[in-house]
Amino acid sequence: MSLRVITFDVYNTLINYGKELIEEIAMNITKYLKSLDIEVHFDHVYEIYMGLDREIRLRRVVEMAYVPPMDNVRTFLERLTRKYGIELNERMVMDVANIIANTLLESVNVKPSEDAQYVLMEMKSDGFMIGVISNVIFWSSAVSRRLLDKFGLSKFIDVQVYADEVGRAKPHPAIFERAYSLLTHGVEPDVAIHVGDGFKEDLLGAMLDDIIGVYVDRAGTLISSGSPAELIRCRAYAVRKLKEVLLVPHIVSTCS
Repeated sequence: MSLRVITFDVYNTLINYGKELIEEIAMNITKYLKSLDIEVHFDHVYEIYMGLDREIRLRRVVEMAYVPPMDNVRTFLERLTRKYGIELNERMVMDVANIIANTLLESVNVKPSEDAQYVLMEMKSDGFMIGVISNVIFWSSAVSRRLLDKFGLSKFIDVQVYADEVGRAKPHPAIFERAYSLLTHGVEPDVAIHVGDGFKEDLLGAMLDDIIGVYVDRAGTLISSGSPAELIRCRAYAVRKLKEVLLVPHIVSTCS
């Protein structure tokens, strides 16, 4: 019996969010700080949050760096309070970490991808072992697990691996190796595929670990038609819609 394995990124692959969620997080942090008589401006909260988010994403790719979520929350608040000449304390760090997590869990601006449940269900019925491999920045893996439960996706997933559990972030090979080790128990899979919306973190990260990469290119930056598109023969593909991932195993089966 063949062993076929597929893993998915979580955010903006299986679960979608955008600018509206970040604005909601920034607004809730602003309200909290104002409740402490700290007159911060929403624009500053939003800009510092987004600036650190971009910085962390860049460092992950350039340096393969990993920083725990609580440290990132602390750095965010250090930059914000320094701007206002306010002394930071650990209670504020804990409170803001909880605000971010609760906003994510409760927001109407966080939704499962339209095709997520269908794709996972079809992959499972086709005999694939299924995992998720996800980076974290401002919230822990526990939040991601709860969201996958909330949206009814976790029941199709055999293994969940997150950067804060491994101490490494995509595109570092270690996080891919951890997931595939748990999924295969050391047996060489006949097919190994990773799917995600990050070109460097997901597509190139998978290829660094000799896994077939599938880039979810909803914006059409690489392909405008002909999805799935083969970027590198038998190694890398791009799709416009998540449900088109279902076609990739059939394409891969023609590879020698």
